[in-house]
Amino acid sequence: MSTLTETLSQRHRLSIWHVYHKGDEHITITPFINPKKEFGLNKKSHKKLAAEYPQIPDRNNESSSYFVHHPTLLFHNAPRTLRRGNKKTGTPVCLIKCGAYWLNWKIQFGDNLKDIIDPRGVVKWECRSNPNNTTLNDDRALKGYKVRTWRVWGESGKRYHRQVNAQRKEKKYAEGLDDYPVEIEEVTEDGKHDLSYSQKQDPSPPSYSASQQTVIPQPAVAEEAVRLNWSSPFSLNTRRYSFEYADIKFFWKGTRDVHPDKQWAKWLMPFSHLKLIARLPGIESEDILVGQYTPSFAFQKFGELWIFDSVVAKLLGEDDSSALTEQGAVGELRDIRKTRLYQLIMATAMCMIIGEAQKREILIALLAIAAEGGSSN
Repeated sequence: MSTLTETLSQRHRLSIWHVYHKGDEHITITPFINPKKEFGLNKKSHKKLAAEYPQIPDRNNESSSYFVHHPTLLFHNAPRTLRRGNKKTGTPVCLIKCGAYWLNWKIQFGDNLKDIIDPRGVVKWECRSNPNNTTLNDDRALKGYKVRTWRVWGESGKRYHRQVNAQRKEKKYAEGLDDYPVEIEEVTEDGKHDLSYSQKQDPSPPSYSASQQTVIPQPAVAEEAVRLNWSSPFSLNTRRYSFEYADIKFFWKGTRDVHPDKQWAKWLMPFSHLKLIARLPGIESEDILVGQYTPSFAFQKFGELWIFDSVVAKLLGEDDSSALTEQGAVGELRDIRKTRLYQLIMATAMCMIIGEAQKREILIALLAIAAEGGSSN
């Protein structure tokens, strides 16, 4: 089995990603340290310590950062989107949908996502894969979301919602003018003027109605879909998820094998660390370490995600000899980060980080309720 120490001793190229909270629902993944979010165990102490540091410059570089956007729609559990850059308007990489009780996560990829996802962060209604909007038994099917005539406070896409409903009103008004009878004056045989109504002569529609076009449904499907499954929820290895890509089996699992500089985290948070291992077809007895996640105590930071880029390159069958030169190493690093496998590793890591954090919050809440009930007796 490949341990963290053995992998580091082989001098693999390593990418260190810092995973931070962005508001209450969103996540930023960046290679840059944000000093304002590195300290504070709770909200109060975080605000006090963060005030001592200046505001860092905005590094909106799509090639070196990621953003997880979680849209808010009432009565809907809309999927998250993994995007490039450090803003929610970045280019979508994939959709991330959590199943019931974290039993599975569905990850959908496609270059067409940037065209079918609206400013709310969800798939447009007219781009849904099936007329009945179902996604059962088809992992590539996309679910669409209507723009309602009403909106509650806090929902995503405030400006977009107003724009769509304003266009609806303009279209309805234009259609009403087209159907309204036109009063015309005719001369009868007796030479008298007769006022009557006729619909034979249609008035010219307003200028703005000419720009309104009927939305033609354009069903879309994901180019590729991968499922991350909870392997054994009712066992001693509860923190174990698996997925498969290119005939390679991957496993996210709990670990206590951390870097020597982070031994404090090993003892203070023994059930929070994760690692990603791969098993090649034909030699599944050998575990290859691909990535590692170490959580943080900071209130605004999830933790650090390590991904061994050279290991990912070898799994893809690419030559790693170019890493000997500086120019070759930089060029290959960019190519590896743009591959579908690297994006899948990043997406599954977010699934694990989000899911494990939610489970711990629920467990802590249940323990608090049990302790309160016991003390009242």
